[in-house]
Amino acid sequence: MNKHYGQQRGIVTTCVPQRRLTSLYGSLLLFVLLALAAGCPAVAEETGMLSGRVVDVGRNPVAGASIFVYNTGNIRRPADYISPPTDSAGAFRLSLPPGRYWAVARARQGEEKYGPLLPGDRHSGAPLETEIRGGETVEEEFVVADLRETSQLEVKRDVTFHRIEGILLDKEGAPLADVYAFARREQSGRGIPEFVSAWTDAGGGYVLFLPPGTYWLGIAATFPPEPATVPRQKVVVDNPAKNINIVLQ
Repeated sequence: MNKHYGQQRGIVTTCVPQRRLTSLYGSLLLFVLLALAAGCPAVAEETGMLSGRVVDVGRNPVAGASIFVYNTGNIRRPADYISPPTDSAGAFRLSLPPGRYWAVARARQGEEKYGPLLPGDRHSGAPLETEIRGGETVEEEFVVADLRETSQLEVKRDVTFHRIEGILLDKEGAPLADVYAFARREQSGRGIPEFVSAWTDAGGGYVLFLPPGTYWLGIAATFPPEPATVPRQKVVVDNPAKNINIVLQ
């Protein structure tokens, strides 16, 4: 009897710690689940929204454009965030963590989403700087243009605009193809230039329509021009002019 009783007591004493351990695991699991449940709303509240629309130079909505968002002003690299393509109304929405961002809109003709812009592709120019706060929505509008559209704006049909033409040349004097001429009022300007030509063919010929004034002329192979592409050739426009050749610097 004593031996049997001692075995029963031994069994009982070994069961008690197991129950306590199970209870401890259950409490720990419940704590973790409660912590996760409490953390989910906080994560959702920290997210902000960038939304708006993309239009062309005629204020028409642009479908299929994407917003490329960067966490620095350097946009010559892969984007940190990319929006889904805009809908038929040009609208977009992109959820972002709080912070300061730089955004551009691009609308490409082909299937390629990355790489240099090609003729027909459209771009919003200099990056738009914006601040996203948790739980808030920031509305922005992007205007995209390609070379032909920007060179055919309604204002350029004014009779006071003078036709300036010539050839785009490399440093050896050979005509340049698949580039364009641009004109700025300020040499240090950035983004989409005020005036641009169409892409050149093998002959390198270009045409600009400029109102009277003083301009800086340059050559670029990407649209908009790279930040380092500074126009070097100064010209005063007061009449139509031919043979205004521009040499690549």
